[in-house]
Parts: sequence; C-alpha cells; structure tokens
Amino acid sequence: MPSNSPSTDWQSSYIHANGIRHHYLEWGDPDAPPLLMLHATGLCAWPWKPIARRLSAKYRVLAFDQRGHGDTDPSDKGYRFEYAGEDLAAIVGAMELESPRVVGHSSGGLATIIAANLLPDRFGPVVLVETRVSNDAPTAPTQDLNRRAERTRMKRPIWETRQAMFEAYRTRAAFKDWQDEPYQQFIEGGTRLLPDGRAELKCHPETEATFYGMRDDLEIRRYLENLAGDWLLLLADYPGCQRINDTGIQQFQQLVHGAEIKPMGKGSHFLPMEHPSDVLAAIEPWFDCKIAAP
Repeated sequence: MPSNSPSTDWQSSYIHANGIRHHYLEWGDPDAPPLLMLHATGLCAWPWKPIARRLSAKYRVLAFDQRGHGDTDPSDKGYRFEYAGEDLAAIVGAMELESPRVVGHSSGGLATIIAANLLPDRFGPVVLVETRVSNDAPTAPTQDLNRRAERTRMKRPIWETRQAMFEAYRTRAAFKDWQDEPYQQFIEGGTRLLPDGRAELKCHPETEATFYGMRDDLEIRRYLENLAGDWLLLLADYPGCQRINDTGIQQFQQLVHGAEIKPMGKGSHFLPMEHPSDVLAAIEPWFDCKIAAP
C-alpha cells in the first residue's frame, strides 16, 4: 500500500467518559484553544489528518473516534445518535474544555448538535460539514438510509491484507474521489491487523448499519430549537444533497439564529476527504472571525 505521509506529528490518547474509553488523536500546543473534530458514520479520526495538521498551527486539535469506531470502545447499550451526543458532552466535561470549537462531519455534526443541547453555552463556534439537519425524505435513492443500512450489512469485515482492501475500495463510488492521504489514513486507521496478518474493520458493518437505521428516528428539530451560538453548515454538490433552498435548510436557519450556510459547489458527502483544502479555506477564516463563548 502506498505511503507518502509525513513523519508523525500527532499523538494517540484515551479519555474515559460516559462509561466507555474514547480514543483520540491530538495535534498542536496543549495550551492553545481547543478544537474538536468528529468523523462521519463508518469512518474514524485518521482521515482528518491533513486538515487537523493545518488547524494545529492555531489550535489544540483533538480528533475523536466515536463509539464503536476506530479505537474507541464498542457500546454495551446499542448505537444511537443520542448516545454519541452524550459521549461528546461527557468528553468536554471530563477534559474540562472551555468553549471548544468543533468541526463535525455528517453524524459527527449531529453528535455536536445534541451535545450542545446537553451543555448550553459551553461550545464555541461549530462547523457542520454535510450534516443532515432535517428529517426531510431524501430526493435520490442513493441517499435512502434504510437501503444504505442493508448494503452496509453486506460489507466484508475482514480482508486478507490492508493492501487488498486498499485496492478493492479505491475505485468504489464512495472513495474514488478521495485524495490519497485521507484515503490511505482511512485504510490504516480504520482497520486492525489480526495475528495472521489479515485486516479487520474496526467499525463492524453491523455497528455502521445500526447508526444508519436510527437516523430517521432522531427528532432533529427539537435539538435545533434550543441551539445558540455560531454555526456554519458546509454543503457539497451531488444528486440528493441538501440545498440552500430546501425546506429543511430554511428551517435550520430559522431555528438556529446564529446559523450560516455555505454551498461549496463541489464534492460528495465525503467533501472533507475529497477537497480538504477547500474545506480548510472555509473553516479557517470563519473561525478567525468568531469569538468563542466565554
């Protein structure tokens, strides 16, 4: 498998919160303002590395594996987005983080919305990347979460080698446009090597599928009604994506008074892995012009 990653500029750590052990990667000065990064369902913290490395010039960047993903413990009570939100709130409390900025991709953004309800006025500015902020029905069959759950349960959990997985996944629709480094990091960080050398997905397909199946049961509006602070939602451009004139997006702007929407005009649901420089170009100046809550 190709490897062109820079020398290690991060450290791996754990924190106990909400009854489980959470794994995270950390960059930057420990005394700098904290910035949390949360991945999408089925991924892990590692693909954030290209963006985290840049943000660490100004922030203490902490990229977490969500429960049942990466090296964070599995859940003994099932998988719901509410639990992911409880986890994030517990982590912020356990680490005594003051006004952390957050970048949440997809379900990582949902976890942040829920956590912000549990800890009012505790979070600084938040960037949501491709987070579905309504319960509107999808406009394209590929976005149907029940179908996605069915397909996910058919995923192969163990591969003969990481190289075999690397080659098999590289041309799949979800990964074909990823840049090389985040793709490689997904393969390395998202699998564990078994004693016989085979590579096993750290996020079991059933865990990923369970999250997808729970999404339509999440009453997102009730969480949006209580949100305060500064929120930026980045939208990609693909069939079935959220668009600025959608009813759900308009509701989000009406309910969340500090919300801003930025259509990126490119990319799929995996926008941060396909266009990390463009995502950075949206994140950095927006954070610079916002003052975190005291």
